[in-house]
Amino acid sequence: MKVAIVHYHLEPGGVTRVIENTLDSFAEFMPSTQFVVLSGRSYPGHKIKNIQVVNGLGYSSPSNSISSQSLKERLVESAEYGLGGKPDLWHIHNHSLGKNPALTNAVALLAEEGYPILLQPHDFAEDGRPSNFNALAEVYSITYPASPFIHYATLNHRDFLFVDKLFKGKSTQVHLLANSISSPPSNDLKKKSSVHLPENLFVYPVRAVRRKNLGELALIASVHPEKHFANSLGPTNPNFFDIFEKWKKFVQRFKLPVSFAIGEKTNVKFHDIMNHAEGIISTSIAEGFGLGFLEPWMFEKFLSGRNIPEITKDFSNLGINLDNLYNRIDIDTQHLTSRKFLKSKINSVLVKYFSDYGKKLPVHATEIAYKSMVNEKGVDFGRLDETCQEEIISSVLKSKTSKELIQKQINLQEIDSKLIQKNKQAVLKNFSQKAYNHKLNSIYDLLLNSKYEQIEYANGDKLLDSFLCPSRLNLLRT
Repeated sequence: MKVAIVHYHLEPGGVTRVIENTLDSFAEFMPSTQFVVLSGRSYPGHKIKNIQVVNGLGYSSPSNSISSQSLKERLVESAEYGLGGKPDLWHIHNHSLGKNPALTNAVALLAEEGYPILLQPHDFAEDGRPSNFNALAEVYSITYPASPFIHYATLNHRDFLFVDKLFKGKSTQVHLLANSISSPPSNDLKKKSSVHLPENLFVYPVRAVRRKNLGELALIASVHPEKHFANSLGPTNPNFFDIFEKWKKFVQRFKLPVSFAIGEKTNVKFHDIMNHAEGIISTSIAEGFGLGFLEPWMFEKFLSGRNIPEITKDFSNLGINLDNLYNRIDIDTQHLTSRKFLKSKINSVLVKYFSDYGKKLPVHATEIAYKSMVNEKGVDFGRLDETCQEEIISSVLKSKTSKELIQKQINLQEIDSKLIQKNKQAVLKNFSQKAYNHKLNSIYDLLLNSKYEQIEYANGDKLLDSFLCPSRLNLLRT
């Protein structure tokens, strides 16, 4: 079997890691499969051996993209050169993200020529990325081709449901293909670092981006002064620099037990920080795959913090117990000094958000969004923006009763060691390289045995409607 894998670039990050793990899994379990990876940029790593750099495949705007016909021809030529013949199938990542509309159109051209194609979206232009979405304006009608020889692979339960709904009544198959998880070296487990790190440490092993909800980490620290909390890395996105600096100054002003970007303040390796920690914590409000819900168990550490049920439902169904996580932190609105303006803020955000996608705000959208955020117990802290979060923490610090009410909603108690081991075994069983290889190879087999039918195109507005839902509004994602 000859497979051409396509992505805009091979810079360090999530998709590149997925491609590397894919090649590793096939090298171990199906070494006869031949791969070539087509990228718009050179590869700075060393794990991938067969690479073809394709000019015009990298990120580009509609105004400076090459023609889709030229890109398609370059992809075919590079794939055949790298494989020594025509590929049996194409495995293309994030073709619909809006990072290069020429690739989106080139995929449609490949589909029209009858190539078996697996399209794997990791992120969506329809999900909080209006500028990406608008870049697809001229090609959006052909962004989602459908046919028995075109399949889609999604990372999580939510994306599976949304994409499956998009292709309802069509012959295209949609699969759930979660990423594999790498195991830390066994001799590192439980190993304490010899370098000084805070005691009673709860680590949030993420780079600081807005959706990681660092304000909630500060809130938890404000009601647990006996613990210490830290995220691992600072931001690389310039858009988050100012917000990150504000949170650093905020926790310093109130002397909260929080260290931001602890991995950049010490020479301690990531594994050592994880092994030193009392527990792992997550306050993220949006994820693609959800690695943060699985990785702690591989280090034999328990996980506390915020759940994202639409992401973690898959994990729970596979025997990974996440019952100690909370779905929301309800805060009495009396702590929100700007509470009188919350509904108007929600309305303004919704109007702009829908307008950015070229859509009119639905009837009662503001009320629907407000009621999803505020109930009889209070407002969900993680649905608010940084200004509101700062107001609440400043107020909560003055009230012992409020601190106790928040503490009751957050479980930082270490769970039973047997449950930790059970979760670890469930992760190993379902997210190992071997399990990933089995799932992906099964999808490849289905594609290779599919029959040719005329291409049709799904209406992407159905997918946009699934994401663009007022009840899903989070002020940290606008």
